[in-house]
Amino acid sequence: MEILEHMDDVDVRILVLMRDGLSDATIGRRLSRGHRTIQRRICHMMDSLGVSGRFALGLKVAELNLLAAQDGPGYAGDLTGLQR
Repeated sequence: MEILEHMDDVDVRILVLMRDGLSDATIGRRLSRGHRTIQRRICHMMDSLGVSGRFALGLKVAELNLLAAQDGPGYAGDLTGLQR
């Protein structure tokens, strides 16, 4: 898939920060880039994955398990071990 060939460390960091709920402007500040640069990179990832929208991008990233290396034991996304 094209996204895997063109995705670099910055793209992965953008996805992680998006998953954490940060705005484009905040992501830009964290990565020392402009918010428009962040928006363009997000649009490129959406185009590469054939989705139209940030929510759909998140679903596709989860479906493809693109952030698996970013999820260690104890990460908030790891719900195993939670009790009701």
